[in-house]
Amino acid sequence: MPRLPSFSALRAFEAAARHLSFTKAAQELHITQGAVSYQIRLLEDELGGQLFLREKRTVLLTDGGRKLLPVLQKAFLEIAEGIDAFSASGHEERLTVALSTYFAIHWLSRRLGHFSSLRPNVQLRLQHPELNARPDMEGVDVVIVWKAKGWTPGPGLKSQLLFLSAVSPVCNPGLLEKQEASADGLHGLLKQTLLRNDVHHEAWSKWLELAGFDDAGPVHDVKINDPNVYLQGAIDGRGWAMADELIADEISLNRLIRPFDLALQEYGYFIVYREDALERPAVRDFHEWIIQEAVSQSDVR
Repeated sequence: MPRLPSFSALRAFEAAARHLSFTKAAQELHITQGAVSYQIRLLEDELGGQLFLREKRTVLLTDGGRKLLPVLQKAFLEIAEGIDAFSASGHEERLTVALSTYFAIHWLSRRLGHFSSLRPNVQLRLQHPELNARPDMEGVDVVIVWKAKGWTPGPGLKSQLLFLSAVSPVCNPGLLEKQEASADGLHGLLKQTLLRNDVHHEAWSKWLELAGFDDAGPVHDVKINDPNVYLQGAIDGRGWAMADELIADEISLNRLIRPFDLALQEYGYFIVYREDALERPAVRDFHEWIIQEAVSQSDVR
């Protein structure tokens, strides 16, 4: 096995990088701010480079820190899922949910503890397949997908809209300053690199048409299908991405900026299941729980 840095140091870095605050990381981890700072110094020494740029009242991620953050977030999510599966291995009911890692990290994972407390006897398994036009329900009880309002999953399946999440272009604030695109300069956007993936391909076309560029001609684009690498590409300044409202933290922390008021309002997240799936208690309870969580999400907005 390769020698890895301290798990405590990696947790401290992930929390501090996510919040861009040692104070908030300390509150989340229930340790002192000095302990967070110490763990991060140990990690930087072991890695041989800086992870943060420390300024008087704030901290910023270095290029290395920005690259390490999504790797750790994905790893921690997989560890949590594995522990949940092991802890529930003796329970009677199993529930398998297919969803993107993006939705898991930015919305579902922080709420799963609530569901587990309500239904501790459910063995919950999360899968992260590529979610195409029609969800593949093989070996899966529930699928969560991002689609346009009015979408239907096809014969034998039922779907319900969880919540709408408007989508529009975002980019690194520094990229906006360097390039010609601005809130009152839409034409500059066509000269930039557009990041695309299978999920947001249609949304890019619809947004450009809505903005009056239905006959825009060829634009330079880069395809990145992994949803977290796709988002990280925008944070790193590699180009413009289409992103929904689940990236509110990245916007508030100024990692990304949403320069245009123009947004596609008809996209959102759907829960999909077989027509008879709600006859199973585990599926029915998860369905009722996530609908309630979605209602709470809408109420907050």
